[in-house]
Amino acid sequence: MTGPPAYRAHGLELELATRRMRGPLIAGSHPRRWIGWAAGLPATVLTVSLVVVPVVWTVLIAVRARPLVVASCVLVAFGAVGVTQLVRHRRYGGIRLLLWPPLLGVVVAGLWLLGAALGRDGSWAYLRTLVWVLVGMVLLLAALGIAWWGRDSRWLWRPLIVPFGISAVVSGVAFRLIFQYLGDRLGIDSVGGYRVWFAVMLGSAFLWTWFGFVTGLFRAGIRAIETDPVRTGHLHHDDGRPLALRLYELLRPVVLIVGLAVGVAAARIFDVVLIGVPGSMQYQIDSATVHWWRLAVDSEVDAGEAAAYGLPLAVLVGFVAWLLQTDVRRHRTSWSAPAEPVEIEPRQRFGFRRALGVSAVSALALVPIGVLVLACLQDRDGFGFGAIARVWRDPALLRSLETSAWVAGLTTIVVVAAAVPVAYRLAALRPNRPAASIAVVSLVVLSVLPVQSYLGPVNTFIDTYGLSGTRIPLILLHAAAGLPIAILVLRGALLAAPGSSAADALHGLAGPGTIARRVLTSAGPALGAVAVLEFIQVWNDFVIGLLISGAGATPWSLLLWGEARQFSENSAQLAAGSLMSAILPVALLLATWRRWLVPGLTGGALR
Repeated sequence: MTGPPAYRAHGLELELATRRMRGPLIAGSHPRRWIGWAAGLPATVLTVSLVVVPVVWTVLIAVRARPLVVASCVLVAFGAVGVTQLVRHRRYGGIRLLLWPPLLGVVVAGLWLLGAALGRDGSWAYLRTLVWVLVGMVLLLAALGIAWWGRDSRWLWRPLIVPFGISAVVSGVAFRLIFQYLGDRLGIDSVGGYRVWFAVMLGSAFLWTWFGFVTGLFRAGIRAIETDPVRTGHLHHDDGRPLALRLYELLRPVVLIVGLAVGVAAARIFDVVLIGVPGSMQYQIDSATVHWWRLAVDSEVDAGEAAAYGLPLAVLVGFVAWLLQTDVRRHRTSWSAPAEPVEIEPRQRFGFRRALGVSAVSALALVPIGVLVLACLQDRDGFGFGAIARVWRDPALLRSLETSAWVAGLTTIVVVAAAVPVAYRLAALRPNRPAASIAVVSLVVLSVLPVQSYLGPVNTFIDTYGLSGTRIPLILLHAAAGLPIAILVLRGALLAAPGSSAADALHGLAGPGTIARRVLTSAGPALGAVAVLEFIQVWNDFVIGLLISGAGATPWSLLLWGEARQFSENSAQLAAGSLMSAILPVALLLATWRRWLVPGLTGGALR
């Protein structure tokens, strides 16, 4: 039997291959397949037991207590999705004219029934929450435009990133000090005037926290696009669509992750309301989350009432997440080159006026921190360091900071360790298969579920079995809540262009050591980003700690909230405690921003 033909020339021997030698490895039965399944069990058990099962239980008791609320939520969701599909897809032709009236009627009927079921106070709280979600969407659009306008700047944006590491509790303290001082100077003395004034305060605190983070990520995503000649050509190729639309399409994976975080934060306006708004005003400008919390802690209100009230918030946030969801079939990590050569416009110089504008905005972002510094130095006996000394010697605050550090650190370890195996297996799924689409949709839904959907049953279980006041429930619940978004980020980092060697490696058989090296090589920055964001989120948490923890496991945010009940008398000590609690997350954020957070969340590279 003759072998394959060979050619020899100048000492080089070429052998003709008789079979295909490229493409993905052929899948087979792994001799240690059980290791992969076992590695995914922690994430599955945590998510199912602490999120999925409590959500199902919440829906069941809500149906029993308030069936009208549940039915109206179903009608609104069905109608809103149908209307959105008609707007997105124009291929339905004349049938669209026939579908518009009934779908709009379903939405209107569902909203009318929902308003009647929630009552006046509950409906107004949801309307205010809807306004905050719209503010979050406007923030995304404004940040995208400003990121494009200032994409050539570097260090000027760093001060804008600082507020993201500061919790909403600290933001509430800072902006309450600012707005109370300005309110006195402006002579605001009516109830209606203060209602509008504190609503502006809530919006300012939300904008201060998220604007720099979102703008910085979008700017990094734009810079990553500009380093890729193919994607740059697609961006600058005039195909008849506006530049903003082409830019949005290229940034949609980043917009999805950032939009999920901003949408949930906007719908959950909670911490800053409780600590930043005086108690006498909270009932007039509260959010759906605050209203739900009052129902949940009221012993005279049935648990089903509170569960039913939280369902519309889940529908609202889930619908926003669905609007932002990336179509995995359309988005690949590689683009085909344009048919014709594209002439890329030369980059404009970052002029003096734009540099001055960015500098002014960056300096303005540091004003609330400066206000906290001045407030903590103005003690009861005059200007001095008395408040700082009292906070530093306060054993309760130091113990709470230690508790927060342990809970945040252990939760981060659990989330990273449990998310990596699941993300690796999901990344190996073919993007055009239904399994990948179902997995992404499920993760998106679990990522945006508001805490109202599962905290009630979990809190009941913890109280029944005497686990309140320990750190274990806090760690496990934070881990379960953070796993879906962590898996989404890591899966996105592990995905590779079809036909590439990295994609082939995902589908081939390998041992645990080889898989670990692949993950560290392709998703190292994403691992760091997930760890940093999870630590900051848990460190700055307030709502889960408020409902789950007890006297033995009190996070620092609860201690400051207790001090805020006498805000005027304790303002110096509150400011000092706020600054002390913000040091660690801000330092961690600044130290890892360029190395881990930006490349991990955008998939791009900074020059």
